[in-house]
Amino acid sequence: MSTPTSSVSGLVSGIDWESTIAQLMQIERRRVSLLETRKSENDTKLNLWSQIQSKVATLQGVAEGMDKKSEFAVKAASSSDATRVGVSATAAAAEGAHTVEVLSLAKSHRLASQGWADKSTTGVGDSGGDLVIEINGNTITISDADLSSDTTLEQLRNLINSSADNDGYVTASILDDGSDTNSFRLVITANDTGTDNEIIVSGNPTNLDFANNYIDEAETETNWTGTSAITTSGTYSGTTNKQFFFTIAGTGTQTIGSGDITVDWVDSLGNTGSILIPNGYSGTAISVAEGVELSFGAGDLEAGETFSVDVSTPELTAAQDAQIRIDSIYMSKASNSITDVLEGVTIDLLSAEAGEEIEITINNDVAAVKNKIQALVDAYNSLVQDISTFTAYDEENESAAPLIGDGFLTGIRSSLASIVSAMVVQLPDSATYDSLASAGVLSSTRGLLTIDDDALDEALENNFDDIVDLFTESFSSEDGKIFLAGTNNSTQGGEYSLVVNYDGSGQMTSATINGVAAVIDGDLIHGGEGTAVEGLVLGFTSPGTGPGSVNTTIRIGKGASQMIASEASRISDPDEGTIQAAKENLQTQNENLDRQIESWERRLTEIESQYKRQFALLETSLSRMRNQSSYLSGVLS
Repeated sequence: MSTPTSSVSGLVSGIDWESTIAQLMQIERRRVSLLETRKSENDTKLNLWSQIQSKVATLQGVAEGMDKKSEFAVKAASSSDATRVGVSATAAAAEGAHTVEVLSLAKSHRLASQGWADKSTTGVGDSGGDLVIEINGNTITISDADLSSDTTLEQLRNLINSSADNDGYVTASILDDGSDTNSFRLVITANDTGTDNEIIVSGNPTNLDFANNYIDEAETETNWTGTSAITTSGTYSGTTNKQFFFTIAGTGTQTIGSGDITVDWVDSLGNTGSILIPNGYSGTAISVAEGVELSFGAGDLEAGETFSVDVSTPELTAAQDAQIRIDSIYMSKASNSITDVLEGVTIDLLSAEAGEEIEITINNDVAAVKNKIQALVDAYNSLVQDISTFTAYDEENESAAPLIGDGFLTGIRSSLASIVSAMVVQLPDSATYDSLASAGVLSSTRGLLTIDDDALDEALENNFDDIVDLFTESFSSEDGKIFLAGTNNSTQGGEYSLVVNYDGSGQMTSATINGVAAVIDGDLIHGGEGTAVEGLVLGFTSPGTGPGSVNTTIRIGKGASQMIASEASRISDPDEGTIQAAKENLQTQNENLDRQIESWERRLTEIESQYKRQFALLETSLSRMRNQSSYLSGVLS
């Protein structure tokens, strides 16, 4: 008969074997508990490394956001009348004041068809062929296959707006001018201003007219009682869309042809006049104004009653360039947003008033630049404070932080301290400052950065450009045909010899940097991978003729921000960075600990089973001994 081991009864011995086994297993599990504690400690360290990684990423982001002049050298721009002239400036702008006089604003060309009965029912007609719209050398074609005599205004509008040819050139819309009849007009608007963006409808198979002025039918008032039919004719010669309002003069009912009848008019611009329907009138056209003519059929007109006539031109707004004077120099611009007069300055024209000069001012935004430096210091200090906290030893409580003595973290603190205290090399020859400390950004004994406000303020006020050079990437070339197009964190600062060869048409054929072949891509020169100039991109301005070569020296200054960003990038590199190495080390330790724990768990299961078998056997033996004792006692008695 087998001995059960799932549980051990103490009925014979009176001992709680389950409790005894549990206590014995606690002793046996001390090894596993130690392993689990080590794993828990590693998990804590991994969490702390994740916090370090986040702080490094923040530092890198702040540094990369101010390592180029365009990001760091903030300029403040103001206008003496921002309702008329707006202004903004980039780092390329020079300090100074300028006057702007806006004579006229640039306008977008707008063409409109004559009025149409409705927008969604009546077709615009189709005589065959494509609808063709031309603008600034571009052609938008609505093919004959997409048009039919039943195509409505809405459908034609949608065809124009969704055309693959219409790459943001024009926008079609439908205008309701409020007329009693034929109030809907298809409007085509150039999306860009200026005379170069004039719209030409060069092909039009529809019944919409985008070329000729239009005189609409006469519309009588609601309570019109006259019986004479009024007909419009002529060719409108005006340039404005407007209405003529007519009022029958005199008294009572007046019969056409039976005496003179005067009709007074006023247009929507305030112009006035009158026409005479003479005695004996037989229906001939009577001139009103600007080519508009009216004819009256047989019948009566009632004094005091009114009617109106709409006249329109297809050109709602003429294409127009902006006319301005900047610093008293006259110029014409296609756009109301002017970016090509003052380097780095955008002037937005909002309202025109000849003779009114607006002053715009460009200044170095010292406060904004100082805020950027403060943000860099704050991000650096936040990281260093975390490192100090995670590696600290509390002497009073005799307790150590989880990452005390961690070599990886010590290396990070040391490398960052070296970067912020190092001299910034390859600065321009005229540089006033060559380190953060020289500009008022100091390292404390605890490894934190502090700002000497007086020193930094003085530097920003008096040597703004030198501070910009200290913190940002700088470049120079002894040959004007070479310019900097870009770098990355792999690019090392320094002086390099550059040789560029170009052919008879001025196109580059080869280039070397410090004697190592570079990669040619059109007008760009790329530094070779694995070299000190990896990530470097230089631009080449072709001389137009050749053949020839450029043999020059270029200088690349990385700047303090870029140095910090590069070091942060190295530390946080997902493949070979210090943080990744530290985390992988802890993860490997945890994997080993998991295997050890799993092995010990199997052993403990066997040990527990062994205890249960041993104590169960003991109970069985005690039971037999008790039975034998009882038997002997009975025999002897």
